[in-house]
Amino acid sequence: MKLTQEEIVGYRKNGYLLLKDVFSVQETGLILKEMFGVIVKDSPGRILEKNGSLRSYFAPERASELFQGLVRSYRLVGPSRQLLGSEVYIHQTKINSKQAMAGDWWEWHQDYTYWKQDDGMPGPDVLTAMIFLNEVNEFNSQLLLIPGSHHAGTVDAEENELDEEKAAAYQQSATYMTALTADLKYTLKQQTVARWAERNGIISAKGPAGSVLFFHGNVFHASANNLSPWNRYTFLVTYNSVGNVLPEMENPRPTFLANRDFTPIEPSEDESWLRHIDATIPVIS
Repeated sequence: MKLTQEEIVGYRKNGYLLLKDVFSVQETGLILKEMFGVIVKDSPGRILEKNGSLRSYFAPERASELFQGLVRSYRLVGPSRQLLGSEVYIHQTKINSKQAMAGDWWEWHQDYTYWKQDDGMPGPDVLTAMIFLNEVNEFNSQLLLIPGSHHAGTVDAEENELDEEKAAAYQQSATYMTALTADLKYTLKQQTVARWAERNGIISAKGPAGSVLFFHGNVFHASANNLSPWNRYTFLVTYNSVGNVLPEMENPRPTFLANRDFTPIEPSEDESWLRHIDATIPVIS
């Protein structure tokens, strides 16, 4: 799978690229079926909402051959290498769940802030590929992005700081947990978001199941609660440039959050992970 020059230029200008029909309805149905078998397994990367429903499940490829193959797919790795202009390795993977009438919000933030502050990642030469496992529409908590906001760079501490109440709570919990719940550790202030939104507007990333959204580590993004009667599931793979690897540090976060195997991934056209595909697999909502 090869991106056009127009698509690459658009990503660099806007900080995101949405491609539809990257995976078929049958393939996303298969991924969903596998996902439901994985997310019930106990894991330190299994993160729940306050109401007990699943919020995120990190590193599902550790429990699934299908996800092991998926993260190496040429449909994800090829475009990521083009957009970053280098070879890549996997920094992080996760399933995000927005349960119907229950899924909590993600506040406005930049992903790279966490990877810089908590993992020591040198620069923002990193992106995330998000696979839509259901249709994402205006009702089931689509991702909101501000085009071009990655050109703000990594927002400084003055505009992206902790308040005292949050800081106290974080000191009482495992450091890595602060990036995983609805009460995010680093969030963008209202005036910062407003300034960029007034300049460039806000877009909502919507599309059918099988779409893939590639977005820059510094682009401003958020999502609201899912008040619809439909679940929304996405699978996210963060690819980092091999020229941007994490440094040695004391007490690093667990590897399910910050992978420290920096081996470059070659785009794989081996799709044996699809070997169980069946035309009768239903589309699970």
